Amino acid sequence: MTSFFILKYLTFFSGCLACFFLHTQFSVPAVIASCLVGLIGSFIPFPKRYGNHPYAAVYAGSFAGMCSQGLIQSYWELAIISLIGAILYVTTRKMFTGFGGKLGSIAFVSVALFILAKGITL
Repeated sequence: MTSFFILKYLTFFSGCLACFFLHTQFSVPAVIASCLVGLIGSFIPFPKRYGNHPYAAVYAGSFAGMCSQGLIQSYWELAIISLIGAILYVTTRKMFTGFGGKLGSIAFVSVALFILAKGITL
């Protein structure tokens, strides 16, 4: 379970970071950046025992990485969003079957919880 969570976090973070970096630093439209990250992420070889979960985490991370630069000011914030997203993914893994709608929902909720927590602490 621990290695599964660490892999989830790393893949979610890499998808989130890559998408955010592409659309903020290179002015690639957010949707195109997410598609590119998902496509490139699909070619990364992962151990068979994890199934499609690492690929789904990369893609979910790319959804979260579509955030506006006005909401996210640092890469540390992306790391926190990725932690929230990985926790949500792992805890809902057996709750919701399949990936349709789940990945976007996880990305939305992880960003929304981070922005809410950030707003409360300010």
